[in-house]
Amino acid sequence: MIMLVMIILHSGAGTPIDLNADAITNMRNPEPGSGNKLFSDTVRCQVNMVDGKYVAVKETCTEVRRLIEGRAQ
Repeated sequence: MIMLVMIILHSGAGTPIDLNADAITNMRNPEPGSGNKLFSDTVRCQVNMVDGKYVAVKETCTEVRRLIEGRAQ
């Protein structure tokens, strides 16, 4: 049986995004003290995917990690 573990995150504009937790390779917080130059002010985490794309989300990387860990149980 194949089971997808999906988590719901939110774009910088607040749009819900369903992501396959198994397709996340790593996450990156905005650089401290950089004024969030690479992201809009509402983005708190960059989630990198196995296909090489990334998703910028409102949740912090810590919150995303908790969602992934909570869904895996």
